[in-house]
Amino acid sequence: MTDKVKVRVPGSTSNLGSGFDTVSAALGIYLDISVEILPGKDKFWPDDFRLEPEENMILQAFNAACANLDYSCPGLRFSVSNEIPLKRGLGSSAAAIIGGIKLAEGLSGKELSEEEIFSIAYPLEKHPDNLAASCLGGWALSLVSGGRMRAEPLESHLDIEYIVVIPEFTVSTREAREILPETYTLEDAVYNIQRAALLVHAVREGRPDLIRKATGDRLHQEYRSPLVPGMTDLLELRGLDNSMRQALLSVTVSGSGSAMLAMADRGENSRLIGEWMCRAFSDRGITANYRILELDREGARLTRTTLKATSGKPAGTGIDD
Repeated sequence: MTDKVKVRVPGSTSNLGSGFDTVSAALGIYLDISVEILPGKDKFWPDDFRLEPEENMILQAFNAACANLDYSCPGLRFSVSNEIPLKRGLGSSAAAIIGGIKLAEGLSGKELSEEEIFSIAYPLEKHPDNLAASCLGGWALSLVSGGRMRAEPLESHLDIEYIVVIPEFTVSTREAREILPETYTLEDAVYNIQRAALLVHAVREGRPDLIRKATGDRLHQEYRSPLVPGMTDLLELRGLDNSMRQALLSVTVSGSGSAMLAMADRGENSRLIGEWMCRAFSDRGITANYRILELDREGARLTRTTLKATSGKPAGTGIDD
């Protein structure tokens, strides 16, 4: 008998302008991981996925979850396929962590509560917003209290497209955090609180007409934009053709960058907006590409398959958890 477990985890965008460290959304860009049980205790990784154990977030999360579940892990062969670019603000680390935890669930046959999942995940990745979106799917809200994170789904009635531009330029999360001021004015704090509340309302009620105003920000984007040439041009909508302005709902930094996110009404303008975003980077000497994505509403999903040898022929039974 050979058991296989497969996990698909969406990437994510976070902050969305005003919702700094709070609001996130899962996107249709994926990390796929599968494991096959082998005799013994050794773990085999693909040749193109050679990371030191301390850098392998899938393995770290998997081991932590196995310990939590009191599960003795057998030998495993891992397969990894990743669409989520690294160090671009699209939640690659969070997806890896959630994926590792879900693998442990699938192999052990036990299910962790959301609270248990986040108690394992948050110490490994101090970005609760990305963890929330990758785990829950859709739009999500997160908070941290007493060193523990909590997440809640935010029901979305928006029917829009998500355009991500991914430059060949990375940003250090530490640098992006350290560049922020230690204090803010009361005016700026109130500015973001008002718009974050409006953003939740716009998502929940399906009001694309409110998105541009609701994603306004004074806490992080203006400080981080000098880290990536072209980012300021996009935030200020420089060079945007008037014919696209009505379709474009917002442009925000995805996480701490360097990727940027545009939300737009559906239609041909989404392609034109993606091309405009790429030009903003290419004009500054940076190669970039764009993708038009859908909101992922499922979050992390697990498939467990058992293959039994019958008359020399394998028969498969898929079980979706």
